[in-house]
Amino acid sequence: MTEEFIRRVTEQIRCVRARDGVAKELTDHIEDQAAAYETAGDVHEEAVRKAVLEMGDPVEVGVEMDRIHKPQVDRRLIAMALVFSVAGFFIIYGTDSFVQHPDYMLRRSVSLLLSFGVMAGMYFLDYSFIGRYAYGVCVIMTVVMLIFRGYIAASIGGQYVPFMPAYLYLPVYAAMLYRLRGIGYRAVAWGMALLAGIMISLYLMAVTLPGLANIYIICTILLLIAVWKGWFAVDRKNATAVIIGVLVLLPAAFVIMRVVSGAEADSFRMARLQAWLHPERDAGGMGYYYLWLRQEWSAVRLIGAAPDSMFANEDLVWPGDADTCCLLRITCQYGILAGLAVVLAFAAVIVRAYHIVRRQKNQLGFMLAAACFMIFAVNCLEGILISTGYYPATGGIQLPFVSYGQGTAITYAALTGLLLSLYRNERIITDDAVVRRSAWRLSIRLEKR
Repeated sequence: MTEEFIRRVTEQIRCVRARDGVAKELTDHIEDQAAAYETAGDVHEEAVRKAVLEMGDPVEVGVEMDRIHKPQVDRRLIAMALVFSVAGFFIIYGTDSFVQHPDYMLRRSVSLLLSFGVMAGMYFLDYSFIGRYAYGVCVIMTVVMLIFRGYIAASIGGQYVPFMPAYLYLPVYAAMLYRLRGIGYRAVAWGMALLAGIMISLYLMAVTLPGLANIYIICTILLLIAVWKGWFAVDRKNATAVIIGVLVLLPAAFVIMRVVSGAEADSFRMARLQAWLHPERDAGGMGYYYLWLRQEWSAVRLIGAAPDSMFANEDLVWPGDADTCCLLRITCQYGILAGLAVVLAFAAVIVRAYHIVRRQKNQLGFMLAAACFMIFAVNCLEGILISTGYYPATGGIQLPFVSYGQGTAITYAALTGLLLSLYRNERIITDDAVVRRSAWRLSIRLEKR
């Protein structure tokens, strides 16, 4: 009787991927209610019959379940992504000194269309795939990125260059933590070992130090979140102490020892930090950049180009790189309102991403959304602070919508598409569905909607 009831209910649900979760939910409810009737004195068959009848008409139940368990469309985030990407395209066109190149518009247009394609592909992706194949995805991604990174190094030159696709490791790392649930302190050890492996891979890709630091910090936060959500069946306070000791205090002690010992590279970084804190003491050297920032910001207007801005003279070369100065350049050329509009666009995307994090009911979805949210939040906040001089200048800052690289545009498109997929499948995919599927079975289904 239970099987027939479940079959008639699930027949009303048009989203195929939602049927298994609904069937399990109803089966558990019927079994619990039947157990209550048995406790009251009914025999098993009668208890099951009464529990099923209590559920109501299976067609009506199925129609209601179909209304609830269906794909959702986050129209706000889609509209933001499309509008901000197109607006960023024209903003970059209006501020970029490379517009004189005859193939500029073609390259930028191809990059924009490719980004939209990546976003759409991620949107229709069943994100539980990342949870089931986390380790395989990580290996394949590492190989592809090493090849791609070698191509970039050969094309651009230089030992360390920005490599925004490295941030794609963060959702994959979150999925690998999901695969470690319930195995005790071994999970904590494996989580730290996986983090070390990712950092070694990124080091081989010659990712810039600021990028490495951002990824390391976000991975550490994800590991702490996994501990405090009870994934690993360990004492949360003890595990937190171990993680902070190994991943925070030990690296901090190592850095302090290098600075005290007077290592040349660290002495150079200390000099840059001093130049940020007291630029007037080295006005002819490293402090020049921060003094120039103050001068440019002091000249901006509410609307329109700033007078005597260095950006207005194409014969002059400004101290910072294009991505680090993009917010300042937009403000200097279009006014404070334009710069404020860009900042508000960043804030809108971050707030929307946080909203998706809060909505997630299953653990994998929550961690993937949290990883995407932190990438947007950290990069946007850091970029704004550097552009305004409130944070030491570092290379490789890549802001969404207004940064120049194709890799940056595609990476942010992939992260946005993943957030859209999380929102779309919020009421469809459950933790049981992720675990229950065969580890190496991949299926493609065409849904009616």
